[in-house]
Amino acid sequence: MKKERFRTTFSKMTISFVAFGLVPLLLMSLFFFYRYSGMIRDDMTASYDNMTGYVARRVGGVLDSVDNAMGVIYDYQYNGSDTFTDVLTDDSLNATDRGLEIQELLRYILSQSDYISSIRMVDTKGEIFSLYYSQNKTLRNDAADHTAMDIFGEGDSLTDLKMLGTLPEDTICLNSDDYVFTLVRNYMDVSTVGTACSSPLATLFADINVDVIRDIIADSGLSQGQIYVYSTGDAHYLYSESADDYLNASHPLEFCDYLLDGSSGYEQVGSQWVFYENIAGTDTYAVLVMDNDDIMGTFFRSCMALIVILCFAAAFLLIIYLAFSIRMSEPTRRLKEAMEQVEGGNLDVRVDLKTGDEMEYVAEGFNNMAESLEDYINQVYVAEICKKDAELNALKMQIRPHYLYNSLDVIRMTALDQGDGKTATLLESLAKQLRYVMGTQSDRVYLRDEMNAIREYFVLMRTRYEDRISLMIYMSDEDGVLAIPRLLLQPAVENAVRHGLAEKEGRGSVAIRVERKEDYLEIVVMDDGVGIPGEELQAFVESLENHEIGVIDPVGPDGMADGVGMKNVYDRIKLNCGMEYGFTMQSKLGMGTIVTYKLPIWEEL
Repeated sequence: MKKERFRTTFSKMTISFVAFGLVPLLLMSLFFFYRYSGMIRDDMTASYDNMTGYVARRVGGVLDSVDNAMGVIYDYQYNGSDTFTDVLTDDSLNATDRGLEIQELLRYILSQSDYISSIRMVDTKGEIFSLYYSQNKTLRNDAADHTAMDIFGEGDSLTDLKMLGTLPEDTICLNSDDYVFTLVRNYMDVSTVGTACSSPLATLFADINVDVIRDIIADSGLSQGQIYVYSTGDAHYLYSESADDYLNASHPLEFCDYLLDGSSGYEQVGSQWVFYENIAGTDTYAVLVMDNDDIMGTFFRSCMALIVILCFAAAFLLIIYLAFSIRMSEPTRRLKEAMEQVEGGNLDVRVDLKTGDEMEYVAEGFNNMAESLEDYINQVYVAEICKKDAELNALKMQIRPHYLYNSLDVIRMTALDQGDGKTATLLESLAKQLRYVMGTQSDRVYLRDEMNAIREYFVLMRTRYEDRISLMIYMSDEDGVLAIPRLLLQPAVENAVRHGLAEKEGRGSVAIRVERKEDYLEIVVMDDGVGIPGEELQAFVESLENHEIGVIDPVGPDGMADGVGMKNVYDRIKLNCGMEYGFTMQSKLGMGTIVTYKLPIWEEL
């Protein structure tokens, strides 16, 4: 059956489509995908490198903006002509005027850059001047590290820009919960060339809120990894997502410190990727650290997305193809099923196709063929029946039943004269059975006549088995006048006696129950004999159902010696009553056998 399934046109077309269409498509797609997977990974790492460069450039722009704002101090003029050096060195100015002028300068510097949150100045006398963007903030008295002129140590150039690491702003001023990092620049005495590089007149401190860098990172579109802004010179962090890096002096970039000596690049270090770029003009780097799983996870998600798309496309094409193929092969399938029904004996089947192509022509030819075949078989079948009837009538005539009946009656009377009443009774039962079998030629008899014949049969069987068996019939008078096919129950009763009760030790019985259902007549023949083995019963039932009507399996089960008679009864019911009628058998070893007939309700012969 499986081989035939793969020989159909539909299956061949499907296999060809899958083998030469879908499979090559998938293989080619996977080949090109893995062929360019390296390029995809390079593009992804380049993308993260660009994000890191974007952050570095933006942070560099912030630093440049603040540095430029702090540099305007050299262009500042007091009273239209005096420089800020004059303001700091003019002893004729009182402290109040000098303070007002310095505050005005600080306000001017604060206005030059949007990134400065507060600015402070300390002069050579140790006086501190401060200005805050928020008026609520006040300078702390103990903010020595961020308000001292000696912030530059040995080896530091007094004219360079210096950056201090990020700290909570409340260590510098009151009423703040922000984090800031600070740019420091000395204001040099530029009155002479000698003092321009060696004599600072004041030191400026410009604070920048780390939220400025956080906003830059948000604008970059980065959604994975950890990004830092780290100064390698002083080993401090301008920005980190974790406050511990500011407060506890932790160093999360220690594992990749050796990389931060060039301008930019990226490298895989262990299970992590490090992307870095130097902020121009400083020793500070923007560093992005990502787990390999994050980078490759995006890569693998891209892989899976492509595979899902390919599978979806393949499945969609396959569904469309199957739907189209099924529609195209439907006429062929219907013709095949119709041919199988004709092969099984059903000649009434017809195929109605309206396809408008050659399949409609084939279906019309099939219908004509089935109709012609049915007519021919009917003619042959009727002729065969007539022939059988003629042969049976000839046989009956040869037996000459009247002569046989008279002879049996003479023998019976002789037995009575000799005082052998038992033999006389047996002869009388035999004569009645012969009259029932060979009497009328009608195939239908009254149910009561069938029961009487079975009773006469039991007269002989009780004598044969020394009264060990008994017969019980449960039938109403109304059901007794119903018609059934002649000799319908005899084979079942005979099997019950010969194979069920004869082999049983002790007494046994056969019971026949007649019950009229709503739309059919049920007759149950049951015995309490030895039963039939399950394998033999199953084989016999299959031989009934799997063979054509009139065809008998020559090799029957051992326990069903009269299988030919039961098969004959089964076929006669199907032919005379209809395919929905018949009988079923149930049996259990040591308990007996049940044969249940389903017959039409015939109230006339």
